[in-house]
Amino acid sequence: MAPAKEVRMRDIALVDTFNLRDLGGYPTRDGRVVRWRRLFRGAALHRLDGADLETVRELGLTTAIDLRTDGEVRATGTFPFEPLATTFHHLPMIERIWDLTDAAAIATPHDFLRDRYRDMLHEGAPTIATALGLLARPDGLPAVFYCAAGKDRTGVLAALTLGALGVEDDAIVADYHLSKERVERIRARAREARPSGAMVAQPPAFMQAPAEAMELLLAWIREAHGSIPGYLAAIGVEDATLDALRAQLLR
Repeated sequence: MAPAKEVRMRDIALVDTFNLRDLGGYPTRDGRVVRWRRLFRGAALHRLDGADLETVRELGLTTAIDLRTDGEVRATGTFPFEPLATTFHHLPMIERIWDLTDAAAIATPHDFLRDRYRDMLHEGAPTIATALGLLARPDGLPAVFYCAAGKDRTGVLAALTLGALGVEDDAIVADYHLSKERVERIRARAREARPSGAMVAQPPAFMQAPAEAMELLLAWIREAHGSIPGYLAAIGVEDATLDALRAQLLR
């Protein structure tokens, strides 16, 4: 478990959304460390306003990547890229939000999430390749990528990015699981604002960011592709892109 000081350093405290985190500080297999304040993962950043907008302005973001669906963006708007002078990219990770109407009959939450994440690796392959290319650009950082809750779509892209940098599986899983408490706060806010909304309707078990879900996904990637870089190569991410990503994000 990460020290409390590091967790506090990782969280970017906002008033109206609760899962904006720094991906820095994680060690890699070759003895390097992911740089702080270069890459962030987030949730619902289309709501940034007031003090939250000023907090994010201080991060100096040059790139924002929205992983939400077309429908979500039409319904709630986009990242406030103009006031933040940030280049905005809408790159949906999935075409439609998952249908959980028969959730009671679904197997254990971590198996369900593992299967959805595997689907995401197929459906979202173009987004994943494009996003890593954007992050590897000389002018691409500091950057943030985000979805609605910052757990699933964001969690998968974060896992692949950290894996491409050489971060160990246990740290990738721990980073994923950090969303648990923060998503609970997002659900509490949604319950007040939109009691009938999709965030509230989802079974709580699927919102827990269970470590087993990410462990199973990483195991499947190793089985199918040998490694995360192996998967990325299979979807067209070139070695030069990963080299540039590492040069920008590792010290």
